[in-house]
Amino acid sequence: MGRAKKTAVIGKLRLRYDNKKEASSTKLYPIYYEYNYNRHVIKKASPFKARIKDWSASANNGKGGLRSSYGDDYIRDTYRMLHYLSEMDDKIREYAEKHPGRLTEDIIRSLLNDAPLTRSDEGRDFVAYVNEDLQTRYTANKIKLSRYENGLSGMRIFQEFLRATGKGTYKADSIYLGEITGELIDDYIAYRKNVKQNENTTINHSLTPIILACRKAAMKHYIAEDVYNEIKEKRLVIDAATIDDDSFDGKYLTKENLEKLADFYNNDTEKRRKEYVEMFFFSFHAGGLRMIDVMTLQWRNIDLNKKELKKVLIKTMKYQKQRNTIPLTPPAIRILNKWQEMGRRKRFVFDLLEDDFNINDDKALYLARNNADRKVNQALKVVGQRMGLPFTLSFHCARHSFAINALNDKDHPLDMYQVSRLLGHSSTETTEKVYADYIVETLGDKMNELNFDFLPDLDKK
Repeated sequence: MGRAKKTAVIGKLRLRYDNKKEASSTKLYPIYYEYNYNRHVIKKASPFKARIKDWSASANNGKGGLRSSYGDDYIRDTYRMLHYLSEMDDKIREYAEKHPGRLTEDIIRSLLNDAPLTRSDEGRDFVAYVNEDLQTRYTANKIKLSRYENGLSGMRIFQEFLRATGKGTYKADSIYLGEITGELIDDYIAYRKNVKQNENTTINHSLTPIILACRKAAMKHYIAEDVYNEIKEKRLVIDAATIDDDSFDGKYLTKENLEKLADFYNNDTEKRRKEYVEMFFFSFHAGGLRMIDVMTLQWRNIDLNKKELKKVLIKTMKYQKQRNTIPLTPPAIRILNKWQEMGRRKRFVFDLLEDDFNINDDKALYLARNNADRKVNQALKVVGQRMGLPFTLSFHCARHSFAINALNDKDHPLDMYQVSRLLGHSSTETTEKVYADYIVETLGDKMNELNFDFLPDLDKK
């Protein structure tokens, strides 16, 4: 049976002078803090010096100390050195406990000298690294100001979490990038849930900048790939009613844009990308279906004879106990006919899920939705770029495009109640909140159509 591997070391004080040379009885020699680890001596000079006769190596249980011949301050100065040594012992022990098997000579030297830990992360602060990544993505216009500011706010809460739980390492509210672990993220999630009383959706938003920064860190070998792989799976399974966010950032396709998208499709040669565009158009023509609803749409939900789509929308299942009926327009039916002829799936309309997929498994559904979202949106991003759109085209844009165009149609606009019903909102208040700023023109047209002309003769005196 082998000797158990020690997880920490205990330091001592040493008066340093060359034993091979004749030592001076009057010379002051430096006193060092010293650690011995794996037969390597790691030392740092203290601010004190003493003569050989003023020093006792066996004092304080072998840690060393000053004799009374040192002067009136021998007790005070010995205490100051021992106190610092004790703090270093605690830091090394805490590091060894938090990172089993990762204590090294370089780590001890870094802790002793209050320097960034000599590891692959180059002593980078985790929160600062995430904030730098947020700044980079904001500067590159990959995220908007609101998301950037929310990300910074989330990292301030992360620092609050470190302070409150005592999980900071080199500072009370700080850890090094290389110290991030899946277990720490679990604790952070628990803090957001139990202390901050955050909903799962809010917590997931706060995890996004952390996950993206960890992906970048893994690519640069600042953290291990398996650490990133663990962290990226930490997003919570959210309530069915919050799978998609209906907040509106103003991105939608005008009628001219939709015609341009149809032209792009006609000239595109990439088969799978064209199929994703077909799904986008189906969402638009079926009343702005979300990705989760297109993905889980089953043939049993479709009645081509009645030209209706009937299903309990995943998003609104919490509020809406009866099936939502959506009239199928000729363009939507043409898309369905094509997919029916292809026969990719017997159960699901589109081939984003296997026929044996269990849509009642919330976690599996959440992961599948994210996977489909990623693949479809990557393709649509390319489409939008080639079309010259001033924003990134995504699948959710189909929903907003339907709503805005339906509300603002010059000849046959739908009213707020009708659009709300088609979108599957729980009430018209939700629809008004999302789209109120985008129906000004329609309101003006409606007012003019009233043709009110009740006015006295203003010229009559």
